[in-house]
Formats: sequence, C-alpha cells, structure tokens
Amino acid sequence: MSIDDKSEFRFLHSMVDIGANKGFSITEIRYLRVTNIASILGAIFNAIWMLISIYLTDSPIIYGSNAFLGLMFLGGSAGSTAGGIKIVRHIIMIKNRVLATIWLTITSYISVLLFLYLLGYSSGVAVICFLIIILPYMTFPRKARKLAHGFSILACLTLIATVLLQSNISAHYDEVDPYLSQVVNISITGFICLALIWSLSVLIDRSEESLMAEQKKSDDLLHNILPVNVAKDLKETGRTIPQRHKNVTILFTDFKGFTELVASISEITLVNELNDIFGRFDEIVEEAGVEKIETIGDAYVAASGLGDGVAEHAINCIKAAQQMLYYLEERNRKHEIKWRMRVGIHSGPIVAGVVGKKKFRYDLFGDTINTASRMESSGEPGKINISGPTYQLVKNDIDCEYRGEIHAKGKGEMEMYFVK
Repeated sequence: MSIDDKSEFRFLHSMVDIGANKGFSITEIRYLRVTNIASILGAIFNAIWMLISIYLTDSPIIYGSNAFLGLMFLGGSAGSTAGGIKIVRHIIMIKNRVLATIWLTITSYISVLLFLYLLGYSSGVAVICFLIIILPYMTFPRKARKLAHGFSILACLTLIATVLLQSNISAHYDEVDPYLSQVVNISITGFICLALIWSLSVLIDRSEESLMAEQKKSDDLLHNILPVNVAKDLKETGRTIPQRHKNVTILFTDFKGFTELVASISEITLVNELNDIFGRFDEIVEEAGVEKIETIGDAYVAASGLGDGVAEHAINCIKAAQQMLYYLEERNRKHEIKWRMRVGIHSGPIVAGVVGKKKFRYDLFGDTINTASRMESSGEPGKINISGPTYQLVKNDIDCEYRGEIHAKGKGEMEMYFVK
C-alpha cells in the first residue's frame, strides 16, 4: 500500500470515528460509526444531485437546496475534517450523542420532503423512505430505541401517504427528466443501502472480535485464580458447590531463614525475588500436571488429583518439587541472594471450594493440608520430605530414604521419608 493510499485510509477512518472517545462502549462506537457513515453517504447523495442540477437546470433553488442539505448531512458527521468545518453536530456530540442521530434522521426526512416538492412523486425519491425506515435501528443506541420506533413509523406512514396521494404530488420544477430522476434516486439509494449494510456487517464482526478478545482475557484471568471446572461453574451458575476429593496430594514449600532475609533486603527487592521464583514455580507445576492453590508469604501451596482420573498425583507433586529444587540450585549460583527451601508432601482426602462472594479465593480444607505443612516444617532445606501415605503411593516408582517416626507439631509421631 502506497503512502497516498495509507493517508487516504487514515482520513476515511478519522471521518468515520468523529465524535468517538475512550469512554464509549464497543456497541456505542458501532452506532456512532454507522451514523457517521450514513451522514457522509447522505452528503454524497446531495452532492451528486447538486452537480446534476447545475449541469441540467438553471434553477438555483434545486442545486442550492442540495448544497444546503449536503452541509446538513456533514453536520451529522461532526463537520468536514478536510475543510476544518465544525457544524452543529460537533456541539451536539459533546452534550448528547442521541441528538446527533436525531439530526441525521431529520435531515434525511427533510431531504425526501424537499425532493417530493421540487421534483414530484415521479422522481422516484419516495424509495428513500425505505432507507429512513431502517436507518434509526442502525444508528440509535438502545437507550433511545423508542425514538427509533417513532422515526421509523413516521417514515413508514410518509411512504404510505406518498403512494396513496401520488397523483397529487407533482413537480414544482420540471426541468429534470423524471426517468433520469428515478434512475439516479433508485440507483444511489441502492448503493447507500449496500454501503450501510456492508459497513454494519464489518463493524459487527469487529465488535464480536473485540468482545471475544475481552472474554478470553476475562477467562484467562479467572483460570489463573480458579481451576477450570470451578471457573466454568461460576460463569454458568454464579456459584460453586464444595467438592470432596478422596485422593489428593498436597505440595507445601517454605524458605528457611525467611524472617532474617526480610530484615536484610528492601521490600521491593523481596517482592521482585519472590515474583521471579514463584513465577517459575507456576510454570513447573503446570508442566507437571499440578494445580497451584495459593502463596502465603514465602509459602507455596499446590495440589494434584483435584481433577478426574489423575492416578499419579503423588508422583506429579514429587516431580514438580524436584524441578523446583533444581531451579533454585541453578538460580543460587547466579544470584547474590541465596534461597534455601524445604518441601513437604502428603496425600489424603480434602474438601475444595470457593470462599467468599467477592475477590473469589479457591481453597482446600482438611487435615491433609495441615499434615503437608508439618511435612515441610519437619524437613530439611534442599530435600523433599514425604509422609507415610504418600510413600505407599510412590514406593514402586521413586527411591526414598526412611527417616523413622518423627514428632510433628500437633500430629504426634509420624512416619517420614526423604526422596532421594
């Protein structure tokens, strides 16, 4: 595309978008653009008739009235950008966009009545009434739908009255051949209908694409907060029912010496460090088929087995934990701040659900969560400490080191294993 073509395209785009602002919704912008397109097409219609009347007649009232109506239509698109003319429509747009559409519709109606007076019924101008009948529904926003009904009914009644009284509607200026008038009026009206319908279809497609893009953003954001099945229930019914899961594995991590580290670095540095680490953890658990649940300060909680048919939930969590520790080991070699992390894993039943009505939070409840936390606090930095129930699930696939029965706060003596 040449520079001239691009400039022309930008000019047309600016004409169509006259009066739009960032506060308008997608639908409002669509109505506005159709209004502007219709105004420009109306001005073109009168410009064509003005040239024809100048060439064929010597009646100033015919080409003068067309010139006046053309300016009125330009007023319906907030003025001529090329000439810098800002007509009434620009002022109206600032106060109330609905009045701008009223201006366009009234101008169209006046145009028909004036043509009927000048050229008579035989000019074929009555066909424009069909366009005026549908135009309000294409340009008036929903809040002004009653006005659209009114203008459309008025145009319909005008068409009926014109047809019934056609023998009494004669031309006051018969210098233009009626056959030529019919050809011009019907042809241009057909072209305007085609242009409006095509423009509307393009604008509707763009609106749908924009809405789909916004919907995808909303869905992605919701899925970042909630599991897919929970998010689906919330969108479809507005609520979720807590679900009990009999076999789930919980992964719980925590950093050793975090309190001392917080006191030694700035808050911004701390947040940036955790964001970097937890961002990578998010990628790791997703790759391993594990669901992130939440972060609590420096603790990272994830679970596997919440979905249907996840048989290797314990193995998934262990593999994710191994990748986390490997990532931290590599990261510590390159960064000044050294992070030492404990990992605890336990398997058992839990109840999962959304808590609250605003700022939804998906959470897990049950003793399995507490036990996973105790596995973490009873472990050692750089190692994965798993419970007896988890060991029974993975003993045939993963090598583990038996630690014996170790006292866990609030739980008593528990069998624990280190993953080798």
